[in-house]
Formats: sequence, structure tokens, C-alpha cells
Amino acid sequence: MKLVERGELDLDKPFAEYFPYQKLAGDERYKKITARHVLTHTTGLPNWGNKLIREPGKLYGYSGEGFLYLGRTIEKLTGMSLEEFTKKEIFEQLGMSKTSYVWNDLYAENGATGHDRHGFANQRRRRTEPNGGASLLTTAKDYATFLCAVMNNQVLKPKTIALMLTPHVRATKKGETEFDEHILWGLGWGIQPGNTENGFWHWGDNGDLKAYTVAYKERKEGLIFFANSENLFSIAEPLVSLILDDQQYSFRWLGYKSYDDPGRIARLTIERVFLEGEVKAGLNKLEVMKNQYPQIFKITNIVDFAHYLVGREKIEEAEAIFKWIIDSDPKSVFAWAGLGRLYFETGRNKESLTHLQKTLELDPEKPFAKMAIPWVKEVIQAEEKPVFIPEKTLEKYAGNYGLRHVSLREGSLYYKRDGGKEYKLLPLTQDTFALKGYGLFRLRFVLDKNENVTKVVGIYLGGNTDESPRDKS
Repeated sequence: MKLVERGELDLDKPFAEYFPYQKLAGDERYKKITARHVLTHTTGLPNWGNKLIREPGKLYGYSGEGFLYLGRTIEKLTGMSLEEFTKKEIFEQLGMSKTSYVWNDLYAENGATGHDRHGFANQRRRRTEPNGGASLLTTAKDYATFLCAVMNNQVLKPKTIALMLTPHVRATKKGETEFDEHILWGLGWGIQPGNTENGFWHWGDNGDLKAYTVAYKERKEGLIFFANSENLFSIAEPLVSLILDDQQYSFRWLGYKSYDDPGRIARLTIERVFLEGEVKAGLNKLEVMKNQYPQIFKITNIVDFAHYLVGREKIEEAEAIFKWIIDSDPKSVFAWAGLGRLYFETGRNKESLTHLQKTLELDPEKPFAKMAIPWVKEVIQAEEKPVFIPEKTLEKYAGNYGLRHVSLREGSLYYKRDGGKEYKLLPLTQDTFALKGYGLFRLRFVLDKNENVTKVVGIYLGGNTDESPRDKS
């Protein structure tokens, strides 16, 4: 909006005229995307990914990917990184000294560590590249300063802030095309009715780090609510109600389960038994809970339990759950697909192929199985007929790419992302590699005309990609 005020950015001029974006170049519709579309979440882009799911400007659909594109466009227009620009134009002006779009070593002393729903601590994310939709690090006090600036017409002109807080589109209900009765969107902000005026609000959800903020401009009231826990929204509504008596329609729209929801309690109870006990004890608990809560105990929920256990490296336990479902319901598409995915994630590729093919027998349109089967077959072929890559080429590939690191040991490449596991790389072609023991992601090395490696491209099952430039040092 600072750029809009200065006439350097037009809300309704297609971004492609400022910055053609190769990531989206496969779909000509992307050339219609404007800043107004990004700020009202009507770009037609998914939350993350490079494939448009609808025509720009037609319907609300939350998209962090749109804000990533906006950030790249700002960098093109200003000649500065998003971090440099926001620091100069906003953070320094407001005294937000602990706010940044990239990791700062000072954060190592007091940065919060996220915790999952059972209280297990996760690795902190240390982003080295700014991402307008995901990488902001700040404190509750700094963010309160920002919120007050919006309420007090600081940094921007009053008419600009009024434009931001004016409803532009009506949000759709989660996962639907039907409009929500109460939730609208301004430029960047969600808008919902309050007791005396509309409130402007937003939330944050990076899994184990969550946030909520809402404010009422004329009343000069608002709150900021940060937590380093996956469980924040289970207690958010009653906690906010202690401070504000305005109805928070946003909580219903977001769809998080309350702390006392029977389904949530059942899920946590079962997962805890599998985490702490033997497989047999977990399966016994499944039977007990199934009998206790037959009205809420859906197979899809059980699949979610299994996926969580995979994330905690409880592979045997997750496998037992999927098999238990199949024993109960041999035609469960979710279970066959889930077991196929589990085997693919953990490098059991031939078993994965068998279960994914069974999935397609039961449901020929099951998206995951249709996407995964070609990938599984490619890995099996590469294991049976290894691709030879000269040692000199492997040496070129080894190096650091921001958060991604590739090393060469005993004739093989190894890949590790900050805070993650290390995987041996399996060559599929001369420049593209699968991760041994994790099938849902691949890595492609990009060379310039002088045969120097300039970046790696992360390729995700389903077609989404991201890039990491090679470190200059």
C-alpha cells in the first residue's frame, strides 16, 4: 500500500506487466493476477503451488502463494529484498526492532520453539529467504505496535487504511464455493461484524506456531494472541471472550476443534497410547474408543492418526492402524491409499505399488494413487537399473542452497534440509534425484550455460515446485 500511495504499484495492473513469473508461466491465466486479487485472496491460486485452480478474480480462496508472488513483485519494483523494503518502510519507522522476514541470529536466544499437539518440541525454522506469505518472525509487542499503527493511521494515509479495512469480497466457507454469512475480506485483512463496528482480523497457522489478532478501529481495542503450540485454537475462543465480548465469527469459519470436542479428545487419547505403549495396546484402545464414540469415529479420522504417527517416526504403529482399518473394511480406499503412501514415504516401493494399484481398483479416480504410481515405478526402475553419473558432476552438485544442503560421500550424494533428516539421493536422470526412504519429494539441479550449478528445484508429488539458489560463498 506504500507503493500504491506513491503511484509505483497499481492495485489493478496485472503483476505480469511488472514481473513475469516463470513459476506460473505454464498457465496464461496467471497474467491476469493483480495486487487486489492477492490482497483479497482471489488470485485463483491454491494456498501453495504453481497451478491455478480457478480463474483470477472469480472467487475467494486463501493463498500464501499469492503473497509470495506479491513479495517477488515488490522486490522487482524497488530493487530491494522484501526484508530490506519492509524494514525501511515499516519496521524501522514503527520501532519494530524484533521483526524480520528472515532468520536473525538474535532469535536463537529467545525465538519460540513450536510444539505439536502432544507437547513434543519441533525444530525451529530458520528461513534465509523472505516469503511474504510465510516467513515473518515477530513478537506480540512488535505486532501490537503494527496493529496500533493501523488503528491510528500511521505510516499510511487515512484513506489508504480505510480502503484496506473496507470489505471487497465475501469469503467462501472452508472447502466450499458457498459464501459465508459473516466473513468478508478487505485488502489483506479479514473483516467480520462486531458489536458496534466491523472488526479486522487475521490468523496464522504454521502447524506448531499459531496466532490470532482482531481489532476495532473506532473503539481503539484489539488483541494479539501468539502460541508456540498446535493446540492454540482449541482454547482461542473462550480465551478471547475473556477480553472481548464481540462474536468472533472467524473461529467458526476457521473450523478448528474446541478443547472439549469429543472427537478431538478421542484422537489425542488414541495417539497417546500408540506413542507411549505397544502396538497391541494402541489397537485395543482403538476398539474401545470405536465402541464408545461410534457416531464420531470415522475412518478418515483414523487415517489422520496414522499420518501423525508417521511424522513421529512411529512407522510400525501407523502400519498397524492402516491394516486394522483394512481388516475392518477391506474396501477402505483411505486405508489402502494411506498404506501405499506410508510404504512410499519409507522406501518400501514394491509394497507401495501393490497397495496403490489396489487403491485404483477400488477408486479409479483417487488422486494420490494416480499421481504416486508413476513416481513409484520410476524409483523401482532406478533401483533395478542404476543411473550412472560421473564423479565430477556429483562434485558440482554438492554444496549449500540456503536451507538445503547437499554433500558427497563415497560416490553418493546426500541431502539434508535445516532441522530435517538426511537422505541418500537416488539418481533418476543426470540432474534429478529421488530421496531414498522418502518418496514424496525430489530434487533437480539447474545449470547455467557455463555448466555451473545455480540452484536446486524442489519437486513435490502433485507438481508443485520451489527453488533454492546456490549460496554465493
